[in-house]
Amino acid sequence: MRLTLFAASFTLLSAAHALDLTPHYAEVDADGLRVRLPYFQDGSKRVFIAPPDGWKIEGGSAGAVLRSDAAARSSVVFALSPKPLLATAEDGRKAAREAVLALAPKGSEAVRLDTETPDPLTLNGWKTHELRISYDLPDARYVKTVLLVRLNAREELQVVATGPESEFPKAAAAAMTCLRTWHKK
Repeated sequence: MRLTLFAASFTLLSAAHALDLTPHYAEVDADGLRVRLPYFQDGSKRVFIAPPDGWKIEGGSAGAVLRSDAAARSSVVFALSPKPLLATAEDGRKAAREAVLALAPKGSEAVRLDTETPDPLTLNGWKTHELRISYDLPDARYVKTVLLVRLNAREELQVVATGPESEFPKAAAAAMTCLRTWHKK
């Protein structure tokens, strides 16, 4: 009985997230030019993205990470929310703020919520919400944004860009480039 309940729970959790964030690659035709692009599997469809030049993607089904030598201490992480945080009620927004502030690394100082922007990305009909925090580590002041993207009724994508203040704009731009080129085939 216990094994049956576990199997049923696992099946429900697996079915809840159709998007697999394991990066795969395929050659696609871009106006007559063959280009190798990364994609994620979403059921029977592929979700293609086009990272900026110099940004490499790696990861597994739980999430993908973008990195670049041009912003060596920065990263962009794509992950599905285990429990969607995007909420319209003030209680939900407060919980999201607390969750994002808790993402500052242990030992961080001067942690603060800098901005909170509803719907900063008006694309694909997505509902989005972005929270930006900053904090001090011994080597620099860091910035982290968490962009929550409601992909569909069941799935919410978290796009987390992190880096020292001096590099952060490159990471944030890479995240937005990937989202703006996000398309299913």
